[in-house]
Amino acid sequence: MVKRVGIYNLYWSTYGGGEQVAGTLAAHLARREDIEVTLFGPEPVDIAASRARLGIDLSGCRWRRVCDDDEASEASADTDLFVNGTYLSRTVSRAPESWYYVHFPSVPTGVRARRVDRVARAGLRVLGERPLPTALDGVREGLRRRRLDDTWTGSYTRFLANSAYTASWVERLWQAPSGVLHPPVRPLEPEAGSTGERLIVVLGRFFDPVYGHSKKQDALLETWLSLEERGAVDGWRLVMIGGADGRSREYVLGLKRRAIGHRVDLRVNAPRSEVASLLSRASIMWHAAGLGEDPERHPDRFEHFGIAVVEAMAAGVVPVVFGSAGPAEIVGHGRDGLHWHDLSDLASQTAELIADPERRSSMSIAARERALDFGVEAFGRRVDELLEE
Repeated sequence: MVKRVGIYNLYWSTYGGGEQVAGTLAAHLARREDIEVTLFGPEPVDIAASRARLGIDLSGCRWRRVCDDDEASEASADTDLFVNGTYLSRTVSRAPESWYYVHFPSVPTGVRARRVDRVARAGLRVLGERPLPTALDGVREGLRRRRLDDTWTGSYTRFLANSAYTASWVERLWQAPSGVLHPPVRPLEPEAGSTGERLIVVLGRFFDPVYGHSKKQDALLETWLSLEERGAVDGWRLVMIGGADGRSREYVLGLKRRAIGHRVDLRVNAPRSEVASLLSRASIMWHAAGLGEDPERHPDRFEHFGIAVVEAMAAGVVPVVFGSAGPAEIVGHGRDGLHWHDLSDLASQTAELIADPERRSSMSIAARERALDFGVEAFGRRVDELLEE
């Protein structure tokens, strides 16, 4: 008997990380003779673009027009297994079996949001469901809108998070047990083979910290300048590469001004080919998302997984990462990379690694091996395990 699987994603045409996960899952399942895969989304999936941009062949999948969560809920009733891969979706599944892939829980986690939720629920208990004067009835409706409504989570049979860090917040915020299905990471082309230049790379989008989630390039730049001043990075260069939009223009310009006269390059909105070339030559990667953030108030500002970290490791670059959340799961401290916990720790560990090329070489080999645990083949094996369960 053929199993009907529907995979829901509203953003197929953006070709981002979420689409990499959903598309790889779809392509893997579509190769099986006992499974029929239908992609749910607002427009037909571009097969050629998906192959070129994501390296995924979706030609074995059908397509059904679905434009929002309500339509996705209706479509799910026609599947044996409904997979929700849409970020921040609150679709109620009507399938007998349902998976929700979590990039990070969407429920607000700030202290104020939780306080408002408690007040709203207490007020509703007092008002009850009895008929009320018009003014109070309006108050009741207002309180209902201020609840953190997560009742839709009960329609899913399985939650799958991109990391154990994310899974812990799924359980904490949605009161739902969650498994882990790491994103499939494809090594960048050209494949690495010439690592070892005296080069430290920082890979990630340039987000101004005032907007929340940030890769903290400003803090990393100051650490580099301190190492330069100490003479600990003589002969080395720092390259920061990543995308940026207009909102972070002043942040990027500030970094560029600070870097003048130093062995620092900023490459903004560079093509993927340049990222691949850079990783094929670099020796060390720095990563700092989460630095200085409160894990209780803003867990979303930490790195939920760390695709860029795995891409670097696949190229043989030794990762030196802030020792929390997703990167701390990926990187084995002292084996295939290093964890740091404050900027002075980052500086001292980097200086020691620079001074020990033999250690860098052994860690580079271990990093390549570790990256295989997050590859497409490992992803497929995990999916097969989940189906068997």
